[in-house]
Amino acid sequence: MNRYIGVLAAVLATLATSPAHAFDWSDTSIGWSYGPDYHEPSLTDHNGNAQDIGKNTITFTHIDGYTYGTNFFNVDMLLSNSADPANNSNSGATEFYAIYRHNLSMNAVTGSQAFALGPLKDLTLDAGFILGSKNNAFASRKRAIVVGPNLVFNVPGHFDVALLYYKENNNNGIAGTEVNFRSTWSIESAWGIPFHIGSLPASMEGFLDVVGPKGKDGFNADTKTEVLFRPKLMFDIGALAGHKNLVRVGFGWEYWINKYGTDHRSVKGALQSTPFVTADIHF
Repeated sequence: MNRYIGVLAAVLATLATSPAHAFDWSDTSIGWSYGPDYHEPSLTDHNGNAQDIGKNTITFTHIDGYTYGTNFFNVDMLLSNSADPANNSNSGATEFYAIYRHNLSMNAVTGSQAFALGPLKDLTLDAGFILGSKNNAFASRKRAIVVGPNLVFNVPGHFDVALLYYKENNNNGIAGTEVNFRSTWSIESAWGIPFHIGSLPASMEGFLDVVGPKGKDGFNADTKTEVLFRPKLMFDIGALAGHKNLVRVGFGWEYWINKYGTDHRSVKGALQSTPFVTADIHF
């Protein structure tokens, strides 16, 4: 699995950085968010209920576009409070979660508008990977690859829906085993729709990720379809001082059912629902 990720990363890096693919535009940001009610599967409080966990998240995001497509790279550092402890510690756990996607535009490749049909603006071929790790007792080390078509809709801002092949392996530190999940499907959707509240620029943003059942987990339990939904409302407060798209603040909601594929009907903490506040600075 790691070999496949390495090969895919090399191919995508070559596409993105060759001289013919000089960036036409780019956006880089650092963000922060906080939510009070995150959950983790099997982590419960003294009453046997899912343990509420406060998490601060520091995010680095880079997006760029070139003649034939776009690159998206995002790294989250999630800092739990002591309700979600690091292994052999009373301090909160730290998790790193990185996502890379390359979108290859079929309109650009063909030099036409053949894929601008009806409500669609374009069709892209998406490929990328996910890398994650956490220093709690479970000690996850997620490695996943995705590839498939992405529908780009003709709306103000952006709205995409991708239908992807998904393959993951991971570590289960409690069971003491590496888990090679079976291949499955995934649906990824992301959106950013701008609007104004008076003179204040704002946007409805977010993503929806759905991953199909991926076989047995490290405890020999059947995995279920997991759904992660994270909408947010952002306000461009920097524009009030004449610096558009510099400083933004907002709030949102994160809902995750069957977290990591764990059946929420049988495992406490596999259903997560939390509000959050967020801010970012763009460079």
